[in-house]
Amino acid sequence: MKNFILFFIFLLFSQISFSQENIAEARSMNIGETITVTGIVTNGSELGSIRYFQDETAGIAAYGSQLSDIERGDEITVTGVLKDYNYLLEIDPVTSFTVNSSNNEISPTIVNISELGESTESELVQFDNVTFANGGETFGSNTSYTFSDGTNNATTYVRSSSPLVGELIPVGNISIVGIASQYSYSSPNSGYQLIIRDLDDLIGSGAISITSSLGVDNITNNSFDISWTTDNEGSTGLFYGNTLDLELGTLYNEENTTEHTINIDGLNASEVVYVKAFSVKENDTAFSNVRPFITSSNSTGDIKVYFTTEVDNSFSNGTDAITLAESADDTLINYISRAKYSVDLCIYNLNNSGISNISNALNDAHNNGLRVRVIFGGTNVNMGIGDLNASVPRLASPEAGEYGIMHNKFVIIDANSENPNDPILWTGSMNMTSGNVNQDANNIIILQDQSITKVYQMEFEEMWGSDGENPDASNSKFSIEKTDNTPHKLLINDKIVECYFSPSDGTNSKIIETINSANNELFIETMLITRSDIVYAISNINESGVTVGTIVNSEGECSDLAVSILNENLGNSFVSDNIVGGTLHHKLMIVDPNNPNSDPTVLTGSHNWSNSANNKNDENTLIIHSEDIANLYYQEFMHRFTANNGVVNIENINLENKLLIYPNPTKNKFYLKTDKMQEMNIEIFDIFGKKIFYKNYFDKDVSIDLNKEEKGIYFMKIKTENKSFTKKIILN
Repeated sequence: MKNFILFFIFLLFSQISFSQENIAEARSMNIGETITVTGIVTNGSELGSIRYFQDETAGIAAYGSQLSDIERGDEITVTGVLKDYNYLLEIDPVTSFTVNSSNNEISPTIVNISELGESTESELVQFDNVTFANGGETFGSNTSYTFSDGTNNATTYVRSSSPLVGELIPVGNISIVGIASQYSYSSPNSGYQLIIRDLDDLIGSGAISITSSLGVDNITNNSFDISWTTDNEGSTGLFYGNTLDLELGTLYNEENTTEHTINIDGLNASEVVYVKAFSVKENDTAFSNVRPFITSSNSTGDIKVYFTTEVDNSFSNGTDAITLAESADDTLINYISRAKYSVDLCIYNLNNSGISNISNALNDAHNNGLRVRVIFGGTNVNMGIGDLNASVPRLASPEAGEYGIMHNKFVIIDANSENPNDPILWTGSMNMTSGNVNQDANNIIILQDQSITKVYQMEFEEMWGSDGENPDASNSKFSIEKTDNTPHKLLINDKIVECYFSPSDGTNSKIIETINSANNELFIETMLITRSDIVYAISNINESGVTVGTIVNSEGECSDLAVSILNENLGNSFVSDNIVGGTLHHKLMIVDPNNPNSDPTVLTGSHNWSNSANNKNDENTLIIHSEDIANLYYQEFMHRFTANNGVVNIENINLENKLLIYPNPTKNKFYLKTDKMQEMNIEIFDIFGKKIFYKNYFDKDVSIDLNKEEKGIYFMKIKTENKSFTKKIILN
C-alpha cells in the first residue's frame, strides 16, 4: 500500500511538471514533449476530429477521435504530445482530456490579413471589410478560396464536411470570422489560411447586400446585359471600363428593385469590359467585385472537333465525328504554319520524338517575324523545348510542392489580328507527345473565334507576367498565385461557351453543376475520378432516373470510394478502358446529347477530376452548349464505351436520336418524323400532369395540332414497343 501511495505521488508530480501556465508557454516547447494546457474550444464536428482551443495568451490544436463529442464553448484541459503536422502545431496523440465547463463564450480578435501567421495560429480571429474573389459562386468541397482587403490576400479552405458546401459565396464587403490555421508541405512561413466554420462566420453589414454573382446575357458584338440580385430593394448602377480603373463611366437607374439588369452598349466586337455593380438603399451601398466580360466576335465561330482514336458514326445525327489517326501533330503544324502574327503555346509536355517536329514549326514562325511565346510544364523533361531556337522566348512553370503542375494544353494563334477570321484556339486533352498523339484516346477542339482567343490570351499573360514578347518572371502567376480574372461566358456562333481556368475559377463546382444539369442522359469519359463530391453527384443523378454511362482509364487510378460507389450504383454502366495500346486520356462529359430541348452540353479540357487539378494545377476547361458538338463527342464515347462492354439503354437512346419533333417551340402545330413506319402511342400533358392529348399512330410522319391549348410548356410522352420516353414541347 505504501509503495502504491508513493507511485501515485510520483505520477501526480510528473503530471504537474509537464503542466504549463498557459498555451503561449506550451507553444514554445519542443516537438515531442508532453504538455498539459487548458482553453476554450472554438469549433465542433464541422472540422472533423480536430479541435482548436485557446486561452487569453494563444491558441493550439488537438487531434484525436476521442475529442469527437467536444463542442464549441467547452473549456477543456488536454494532455498530449506536441506534433508538427505540415507546420501546424498540434497535440497528437491526446493522452487524456477533461471537460471543465460548457457554454463559454469567446469573441474573435479583430486583425488585419497581414497578421494571419504564426502569432495568430489556432486563434479565433475576424477580418473586416474583405471580399471574396469568387463572390456569387457557390462553395465547393475540399477547395481553397481567396479573399482580400484590397491590399493583402488570404485563403480559406472548405472541407467536404463543411456546412458551407453548396452555399453562396458572399458578394461585396463583409466581415469574416474563422480560425487561423496553417497547412504547408514545405515552409514554416507559408500556407497560413483561415478556417470558416459555418455561415454564421460570414457577416454582412448595412441595409442592402448583393446576393448573386454578376450574370451576363443577351451578348452581341456591341452590347450585353449585366444582372444581379440584392436581399432588399435598391437602385441599379455600375461602373465600367476597359481596365480595372473603370474609366468608361457610370450607368444608373434609380428605380428600386431586388432584381437588377442594366445594358452596356456602344461597344466593339470582342471587347473586354470590366464591371463593378452597385445598389443603393437609404444611406448604404452594396458593391460587387470587379468582373470582366466580353462581347461576341465578328469571326466565323466555326468549331472543329477531332479525336485521336476511333469513333462510331452510326450514332451521328448528320455530321460525322472525325478521327485524326496519328496525324494530330501534322494538323497542329498546319495551323501554326498559317499563322500571320503570333503563336502562344502553353503545354504540359512537348516531346518531338515519334511525332512531326512541332518545335521546328514554332522556329519557322519565329524566323518569319511572328511573335512566338512558349509556356511549358517545369516539372517535366519537355525535351521539345530544347529543340526551340535559343531566341524563342519561353517560361517554365514553377517546380511542384505548394505549386501544382502546369497541365494546360492550348495554342493561341493571331488573337489580336485586325481580321476577325484569323484567330484560332486549339485545346483539348492532348499533350504533344508520341503517346498522346499516336496511341492514347484524346480529343481536340479548335475554335475560330476572336473573343475566346482573347480570353485565353489573358490567362496566358497572367502566367507570362506581361503582354509583351518576353516573359516577366517577377510578375508571372502560376497555380495558387493566380486570380479569377477572365470572362467566363461567351457567345460563339450563337452557341453559349463557358471557359474556366484552374485553380482560380472553381472549376470543380462547374463540373458538378454540369452533372446536375442532365435531364435525360449523362455520359462521362475521363482518365480518373478521385473527388468524392463528383462521385456523389454522379450517383445522385443516376438515382434520379437519368441514363448514366461512365468510363475511366482504370479503377486503380480512381479513389477507392469512387470505385465502390460507382460500381454499386451504376453496375455495368461503369467500366474501365481495356482497349490495348494506349491510355484513355480524355477529361470530358456529355449531357443530354440526344435531347435537343434539354441543352445538350459538352465539358472538356485538361482538367482531371482530382483535388490537385482543382486546387493547385494550372488547367483549362471549356463547356460548350451545342447539340451538334455534343453529338460529335457522343459518337466517340459510344464507340469506346460499348467496346469495353459498357451498357446503357442504347435502343431507347437510338430511337430518340432518330425522332425529329419540329418546329419546337411552335404556335400550334407539331410534326413528328421517324426513320421507319412504326406504332406510336402519343400522350401530351400540361405542367400540372393533366392529359390534354392522346392518340395511337402507325406511321413515320405525324402532325399534331394544339391550337386550342394555351401558351406554355407541355410534355409529350411517346411509347413504342418496349420503348418509352418524354420530350418537352413549347407553345408560344
